[in-house]
Amino acid sequence: MDQKLLEELVADTRLEDVSEKYRGIVELIGVGNFVRLGTYAQGSEIYFPKPESIVSEARNRRIKKEYTGGNDTELAKRYGLTIKQIWNILRDVPIPGQITMDDYLARMEDSGK
Repeated sequence: MDQKLLEELVADTRLEDVSEKYRGIVELIGVGNFVRLGTYAQGSEIYFPKPESIVSEARNRRIKKEYTGGNDTELAKRYGLTIKQIWNILRDVPIPGQITMDDYLARMEDSGK
C-alpha cells in the first residue's frame, strides 16, 4: 500500500475499528505505532518480555554502582531480589577495601615477612 494512503487511513482509524483483542495495545501506543508494529512483525507473533527482564541490565549496573561492601541486604530489599541474586550480580565486583592475593603477597615481600 502507498505510504501516503496508509497514513491517511491511520489518521481515520478509530479505536472501535480495531479488533477488541488489540484495543488495549492501541490505547497504550496509538494506532500509528500499532500499525508500525504490524509492519515490523509482518503478521508474525511478537513476544514481549516482562518489564523486569527488559530493565535487568540497567538494574544490575545500578546495584554494582551502589554496592559499598556491606549493603547487600539493603540492595536485595530495594530491588526485590534475594541475597543470592545480589551476590550473583556482584560476583565480578571487587569488595571495597579488599586486596588481591598478588597485592597481599607483594606487601608481604615489601615488609620482609
